[in-house]
Amino acid sequence: MKGRGEDRTAAWLKSRLRKAEMDATVELRLDPKRSAERNKSPDFIVEMEVRMPLFEGHTVVVRVPIMVEVEAGAGFDGALLDLERFVERSVDGSGRQAPSIQLPFIAATERAGGRSLEIVRALPVRFEAVEIAIPRPGGGEVDEDEA
Repeated sequence: MKGRGEDRTAAWLKSRLRKAEMDATVELRLDPKRSAERNKSPDFIVEMEVRMPLFEGHTVVVRVPIMVEVEAGAGFDGALLDLERFVERSVDGSGRQAPSIQLPFIAATERAGGRSLEIVRALPVRFEAVEIAIPRPGGGEVDEDEA
């Protein structure tokens, strides 16, 4: 349905992207409360919050967890099992106060009534699982013989 505001909105957004990108902020925080109390999978969650002033009077906020699992003995396969535990807890609601991912949904309308609504839905998520070395106390990596 082009012509009912889509072309105009696309051009307006394109003109705003560079400034919004320059004015955006990223905040990272280690939040141990987000892991399950007795079943710490993942072991750590670094919450990333991006705030972007793309629209006048409304800052777009995106929150994403960066999950860190430490598996010195069980290795990569053990870490993937803990990821599955986290996903199951997130889906069934056990151990979670709120959804761990927040995505914006902007509805551009002719009325522009300023309404807002919080909607919780399940979406497919692609996890990019990466295996790294456990850091040494001084900042280096632990050798395989030490792990």
